[in-house]
Amino acid sequence: MVRALFFKEWLKIKWAYWAMALLTFLILIKIGLNLSYYIRILQANAFWYQVIVMGGMFFQNFVYLPSLIGLVIGFTQFMPEINSDRLKLTLHLPMKENAILLYMVGYGTVMLFLLFLSTYLLFSLLVAYFFPFQLVKAVWVTLAPWFLAGFVVYWATSAIFVERIWLKRIIIIIIAALFVQTLLYSSTYEIYRYSIGYFFIFSVLWSIAILYTGYRFKKGVMK
Repeated sequence: MVRALFFKEWLKIKWAYWAMALLTFLILIKIGLNLSYYIRILQANAFWYQVIVMGGMFFQNFVYLPSLIGLVIGFTQFMPEINSDRLKLTLHLPMKENAILLYMVGYGTVMLFLLFLSTYLLFSLLVAYFFPFQLVKAVWVTLAPWFLAGFVVYWATSAIFVERIWLKRIIIIIIAALFVQTLLYSSTYEIYRYSIGYFFIFSVLWSIAILYTGYRFKKGVMK
């Protein structure tokens, strides 16, 4: 039964998933080409000084990508459930209702993790090709909250779609947006170096938000 549920989730997100993977790959290529161009034009030493000593960010346009991926995957996974009223049928499967919701969110989370991990590794290799390992470590810390924001956006999106009442949806959107905004600062490297652990704990709490909206959905709460 769980395998069939996972297959159903894959059928919903597969085209969006590969589209986001392709978009990520193209952005990584663009960043690589930009790095090569800057090194040729500015000379390697000057560019290294600007990036390493002055803290110049060369991948700021990457900051919103994980959040976009989380939004797209969440939308394509849960919009059909609500738009076609399929969720009621899904929740009547011979499994506990909370388990069904957690399996659905868990599947999307794992797929996001695989895409984010691949992106993380490819980006690390790209940076390591042009810069010393010290900068690679700084990039790891810098990217971590951005990818964490992608998970939060996905979890919030799933909860928003399952919620029946628009007022509640708007409240969740506002709270999620304010929280995600705190994860997307890109003015300097390693700005979250000493706080990422706290942000991780608060972010993971969003993964069970669907249990609250799912409970309201099951009970038919309209207020």
